[in-house]
Amino acid sequence: MRVFIFTLTLFFFAPAFVMAAEESMPSMSMSAPGENTPPAAEKSKPAGQVYICPMHPHIHGEKGDRCPICGMDLVPASEQAPPSKPAEKGEKGERKILYWYDPMVPGQKFDKPGKSPYMDMDLVPFYEDEAKGGPEAPDNALYVDPVYRQALGVKTGKAALHEFGKSIHAFGHIAPSTRLEHTVAVRTAGWIVDLATDAVGDTVKKDDLLFTFYSPDLMTAQSDYLIGSRVGDAEQRLRLYGMDDQAIAELKKKGKFLEATPFYAPADGTVSMLNVRKGAYVDAGNTVLSLQDYAQVWIQAHLPLRDMQFLATGTPAIVTIDETGDSFKAAVDFIHPVTDPQSRNGLVRLTLDNPDGKFKTDTLVSIVFETDSQSRLAVPAEAVLYGKDGGHVITDLGDGYFRPVKVGTGITADGLTEIVSGLKENEKIVISGQFMIDAESSLSGGMASMDGTDTKEAGNVHKH
Repeated sequence: MRVFIFTLTLFFFAPAFVMAAEESMPSMSMSAPGENTPPAAEKSKPAGQVYICPMHPHIHGEKGDRCPICGMDLVPASEQAPPSKPAEKGEKGERKILYWYDPMVPGQKFDKPGKSPYMDMDLVPFYEDEAKGGPEAPDNALYVDPVYRQALGVKTGKAALHEFGKSIHAFGHIAPSTRLEHTVAVRTAGWIVDLATDAVGDTVKKDDLLFTFYSPDLMTAQSDYLIGSRVGDAEQRLRLYGMDDQAIAELKKKGKFLEATPFYAPADGTVSMLNVRKGAYVDAGNTVLSLQDYAQVWIQAHLPLRDMQFLATGTPAIVTIDETGDSFKAAVDFIHPVTDPQSRNGLVRLTLDNPDGKFKTDTLVSIVFETDSQSRLAVPAEAVLYGKDGGHVITDLGDGYFRPVKVGTGITADGLTEIVSGLKENEKIVISGQFMIDAESSLSGGMASMDGTDTKEAGNVHKH
């Protein structure tokens, strides 16, 4: 029992002895003169340029350091006296502090300096002259310190006139032009004697021999032609049976039957279809082969019906081959009066010259149509911010002042957004880093000016 009481006493009082021992150690180390005492030069090390984080001013460091909280580069801090109590009204040379605030939560006011309860940063004083603005301060404007602007990466540009139109994006594929397709068929029954072009893909020139054909009907027509039959036009009968001018000229020159009647290519092209082989029997009206000229191809584009109204014959377009990324210029050749029965999309045909045969049929492509191209007042698309009331931009008024302005927007294309109201040509706007300025303006009441609300009574210039 005594052992248990001793152990319990030791458990409760041991921490007190340890703490007392630790408190006594500093005094013991300080009692030894000359030991571990830093030199006076180190105590009074001259202060150099101080670098701070714009978002967390209490973070100090050296040039090139980054803030451990937000990761931003530290920037040179302006030499300012530490926060003091509010100056009494009327003191000469002193600015009267109305209250302190957190730059990230400017709507909340504090009556004394200290740390922000919202962010890990010092509160900033708000002076009386800032509330009044001053004779040259723009109405409903927000002031942003140059150091803060640099930290935010604020960049500005100008509203300017640009030549562009509505861009309509569509998908499609390359197809052969049926206008350059030629079909070779026989008009009487017979047999293929010889086949000069015996594979799909063979390339032929006009008047090249395709095949020879034996037909009893053609032999009878040739006989009538040679003996000078007076029954009807003998030469016309030869043409009706499919003999062309070159074959008829050869018959005249030989002056005797052509047991194997030659058939020649009607135009340059590539054999795209071949339905027979040597010695095959072909009935009257059957197609022997087809020739396709790929010197020009079609682009069959599919696009939503809502975009069809913006297109017309001759509308320029840029065709991009998805596989290679190569782009080419084309134009609308025909707008189909019907929709695709499968996708219910509109169909538009474009023509594309293909002299070297680089465009292969059935290749998938992307098409961008440029419609209604004209000179428009525009700004970079990223400069326009959108809210429940529409679009607005942040205008640069100069001397560090910014103001939100409501704008009416039109089409967006080529990275530009058309401005139909709210801005004038050459008016300066913020094109990068405007989101934080926009948020600050919203909290400080600057956005109310876009709806015609007068904010002068509440203090129309807020500074950051």
